[in-house]
Amino acid sequence: MGNNITTRRRRTTPRYYSLALAIPGLLRPVSCIVTAFTKSDARRQAQNLLRRIKVRVVAPGTLAMLGLLAVAVARDASAQGRVFKSGVDMVALTVTVTDAKGRCVTGLTADSFTVLENGVQQAVSLFGSAEIPVDVAMVLDTSGSMGSVMPVVRNAARAVVERLRPGDRAAIIDVKERTRIPQPFTEDRASVLSAVNAISPSGSTALYDGVYTSLREFERMRGQQQELRRQALVVLSDGVDTASHVTFDDVTTLARTLDVTIYTIALRDANEALRKRREMLSEPVRRATWEMRTLATETGGLVFFPTVAAELKGIYDTIARELTNQYALAYVSSEPHLDGVFRRVALKLLPPAQGIARTRSGYVAANRAASSGADAF
Repeated sequence: MGNNITTRRRRTTPRYYSLALAIPGLLRPVSCIVTAFTKSDARRQAQNLLRRIKVRVVAPGTLAMLGLLAVAVARDASAQGRVFKSGVDMVALTVTVTDAKGRCVTGLTADSFTVLENGVQQAVSLFGSAEIPVDVAMVLDTSGSMGSVMPVVRNAARAVVERLRPGDRAAIIDVKERTRIPQPFTEDRASVLSAVNAISPSGSTALYDGVYTSLREFERMRGQQQELRRQALVVLSDGVDTASHVTFDDVTTLARTLDVTIYTIALRDANEALRKRREMLSEPVRRATWEMRTLATETGGLVFFPTVAAELKGIYDTIARELTNQYALAYVSSEPHLDGVFRRVALKLLPPAQGIARTRSGYVAANRAASSGADAF
């Protein structure tokens, strides 16, 4: 008995165990981790949790991930306590891990990651892998200047749609001088492909109106769904925004309240001399380049600057591979006060895991009343 007691006391940090919980009211099992001393402890805790669970609908704009709320697990300060929290706000992170050659690193576990918020280590409360479905919105610049490359754009967009898995959803956002949604989010690939085939070029470019509208749609869906889903936005444009009603700052402010990974593709002129001359003389072009890069890096995505339309197919293939090989992490902040301040998030891989981990740079701990009262664009 003495040996048993000594062994238990040495284990001051509970082990992590992965579970898939079939939670009443959710459309599919939720993958998560539970902190417990043994596997039997983890199973018993999960059974208790399912009996006590209560899913709470959270107002749009908060940093809670609906579907994660009921499975948050926090460490207790005591050696024996395992405290289960339900109805708590969690910070959700969509994570992409790649090697030095840009290939996706798969097979990682919760023990592979360390999360820091403003330099303070956070306890990972939920972990899920690539099986989590994804919602992808494709924002396509269909202004008149895109006319010559539109056939390639259609083919590249179709390639992304065709790689989506059962349960994934896609939407098409058509951007000219006005933003139009010819196909809202759906699992019906045929409907999405039909919308892609129907787009045609004309007019000017209200790119940020399209991005902002897409983010608002993601926000609305997050507030309604009771299922764990990842969200991604793919933006394609060949030039400078010339017609938007919202600003780049409006877009980034909204993006910081959401966990939406943004991939930006800025198609540049194939003529090297012309491109350099435009970038030297045009402040709007330089600023647009910086803005496209910032949107991607701040949200854990990637930015691409192809010089010929033929590169789009490979770029969309890269994005599609990432979307099917991502991880979902979540934690309950050690500073839960919703003060409206931006909090910096850093993610590190722990040995033996190797690679480059990307996620959003941080989040705004939004005030519920302020967020839910914001007007949609």
